[in-house]
Amino acid sequence: MKLFFLLLCFVSTAFACDINMPHRLVILGDDITGQSPINTANCSEEAVRDLHRTLTGVEGRISSSQLTEMMNAKGHTVQIDQHSVQIQNLKSFIRDQLPIPAGVQVKTTYTVNSSNFLALAPGDQLMVYCSACLWGSKQPINVTINGFDGTRRDFISVADFGKMVRAFRLTRPLNSFADITVYDIKEEFTEAVPHADFISDVQNLKYYKTNKPLKSGELLRISDLNAINIVKAGLKTEVILENEMVRIKTSGISRGNGAFGDTVEVYHQQKNKKYQGRVIDNNKVLVEL
Repeated sequence: MKLFFLLLCFVSTAFACDINMPHRLVILGDDITGQSPINTANCSEEAVRDLHRTLTGVEGRISSSQLTEMMNAKGHTVQIDQHSVQIQNLKSFIRDQLPIPAGVQVKTTYTVNSSNFLALAPGDQLMVYCSACLWGSKQPINVTINGFDGTRRDFISVADFGKMVRAFRLTRPLNSFADITVYDIKEEFTEAVPHADFISDVQNLKYYKTNKPLKSGELLRISDLNAINIVKAGLKTEVILENEMVRIKTSGISRGNGAFGDTVEVYHQQKNKKYQGRVIDNNKVLVEL
C-alpha cells in the first residue's frame, strides 16, 4: 500500500503542469492573450489561460503554495519552481505616479502590439507619465523601465479612465408615490454616465416621492422622483431674510404652492409687502437680500 501511494505521488508530479515564472511580474493589461514571460511545460491551453487569469486578479507577493491552491481550485495540478513571485499592476503605478483628478479612476489598461505581462529584474524601476491626459478613454501612457544595469526601455501603453460619482442604490423595492428613507438606500460610487441624473444628495430626499415602481438594486435617479409641495398657498409661511451681514426671521402668507427649490411669493400682511423666496424646507422660504 505504501508503495502504491509513493507511485501515485510520483505519477502526479511527473504529469503536473510545470510553471517557471520571473520573480517580479507586472500586469500591463487586462487581456490574457499575447506572449508571456512565464514558461510552462506539460500544461494544457486551459491551464495556461487560467494561470494568466489568476495572475491578473491578484497583486502583491504571492507564494507558490498560494498560487498552487488557486490553480487546484480551478482543477489544475501544477508545480511551481519559484518560492514566491511579486505581482504588480500597471494600474497601481498610474494611480501612484500620475496626478489623477479627484473622482477619476483607472478602469482598464492594455498594451499596443506587445505582451500584457512584463518581467522585471530586481532593482528595475518602472516609471509612467502622460504628457496630455484628458482622463477619458484610450489615453496613451508612456512607460519607462530604468534597469538596474543602466539600460532603459520605453514603450506605450493605453489606459481608460472613468469619472466616478456619488450615487444611491435601492435596498428594497418601492411602490409609486412612496417616501424614501435612509434605510431604503445604500451609498456607493459609480461611473458617471451622460444624462444619467443620479441622486447625489441624500439630505433632500425627504422632499420627494417616487413617481413609478422601483426595483431593489436600482440606482436612484432624479427622473424617478417627483417633488412634493412643502409650501402651500394660503398657509402661514416662515420667511428668512438673509445676506452676508444679517439674518432676520419673519412670516407671511404664501401666494402659491412650492416644492423644494421653487421660487414662491409670500405676502407680509402687517407690512403690506411681498417677498420672492426660494423654498428650503416645510413652510419655510429663504429670501436673499
